Amino acid sequence: MLIKSTTTNNFDLSEVSRGTLIKAKHKTWESAEMGIVTSATEQEVTVSFLPTIANVTNHFFIYADEVANGKWEISYTNDMETISKYPADTSTDDTSGTETGGDTT
Repeated sequence: MLIKSTTTNNFDLSEVSRGTLIKAKHKTWESAEMGIVTSATEQEVTVSFLPTIANVTNHFFIYADEVANGKWEISYTNDMETISKYPADTSTDDTSGTETGGDTT
């Protein structure tokens, strides 16, 4: 057959798009990097971040298949009020993987 039917993992572009603030950690990294999404497709998200070197911008790529396979821990927000996490927290609270910012005092 010329064409194979396959199931693929895709990003939900209504959740993550250009301008989304993101904190991501690949399983091989010691710590997470924080940045802003500069490009998003169903297969790949590009995140720009500021490294410790002045006057330099760097970027990393997050692939949908890697996220689905558990290689990434990601927190993201589009409005600075609601922070979503993937994979979602498995704790017993009612946040369903979403934290709401605000004053806790």
